[in-house]
Order: sequence, then structure tokens, then C-alpha cells
Amino acid sequence: MSKRLYFASAYTFFLSGMILAQTLSIGPVAGANFSTISNTTSSKTLVGLSLGGFANYSIKEHLGLNGKLLFDQMGTGLENTDNIIRLNYIRVPLSAVYFFGKNGDKIRPKLFAGPYVGFLMNATYSNGDDIILFNGKDAFSSTDFGGLLGAGFNYIFGDRNWLNIDAGYNASFNNISNEIGSDKKNTGFQITAGVSFPIGR
Repeated sequence: MSKRLYFASAYTFFLSGMILAQTLSIGPVAGANFSTISNTTSSKTLVGLSLGGFANYSIKEHLGLNGKLLFDQMGTGLENTDNIIRLNYIRVPLSAVYFFGKNGDKIRPKLFAGPYVGFLMNATYSNGDDIILFNGKDAFSSTDFGGLLGAGFNYIFGDRNWLNIDAGYNASFNNISNEIGSDKKNTGFQITAGVSFPIGR
């Protein structure tokens, strides 16, 4: 738990450090995850929520940074059964963004890529039971490191307010399973929509 609080605090400090920048905007974001866990027998796509906040920081006309603090429901469904493996994470993705078009355009298409770190809150079956190994230890690692790649667009409305639409693929770099001899990774697609509000002039 201390790790999660540390990284959440560090992320909040990072955002507050940029608060006076004229090119910073922040806002809420919501969407859906379509995830599976690799090397899981009879796995199928599981739908989950993605909720949180984000910040956009423009470096130049075509370049920027995007950071998010998200509650993400990941995991996998299982074929021929109603049971699921649900992994709930606090995830912090940080992306470099390339914007097409130019300043003043109402719509700015974009590409983005970068790493993320996720902190597992809990791992449960569909009945709510915790997922543990035979020795009583947690079946899944407390930390997930991975990368993301995607595309989207920003649409301006009002006084420098932006609708942010993102769609991307994400996958773990590390093994998320604590089971000996097992190598499992989170994989999935995420679609989100957010509204950003400018900070500063």
C-alpha cells in the first residue's frame, strides 16, 4: 500500500509543479478497457471501466506530454463459463504526443506512445473471492510495468477547452503472475474521452 501512496503522491507533485505553466490543461477522463491476460487457458476479452484525471502539457506546436492517474479494471474472461479474473489497478501512464495540424485548428489528430506503471488493488473472481495460490500467497504481482501506443484527436470548444478522444493498445513488459513457471501479461485496448480545462493564461 505504501508503494501506491508514494507513486500517487509523486504524480500529484509532478502535476502541481506544472500548475503555473501557460500550456498546461487538466481534466477528468472516463472510458473502457477491453483486456485479456496472456497465457491464460480459454481466455476471452473482458470489458472494464477506466476512470480518473489527466494533464496535457504542450512543449511545441506539434509536441506534448500527457499524464494520467486512472482506476483501471483489467483481467480476462473465460470461455464457456461466467467466471472472470478481475484485476483492479491504479495506473499512471505517461505519453509523448505528436499533434498533426497547427495551432488554431478546431480538430488536432494525434499519435501517442509511452510507458505506464500499475499498482494492483485487488484480484478477484466473479463471485468476489480473492485469487490466491495454494500456498496462500497472492496469485498476481503487486506492480505492472508496460507500454502503450495509440491515436486520437482533440477538439476545441469554448474558451480553450478541449474534448480529448484516445484509443490505444497497452501491454505488460513484466510477468504479472506469482505462480512458479507461469508467464502472464496484461494486454488490452482502451478507449477514453476527457475534457481539458486550461491552467494559466
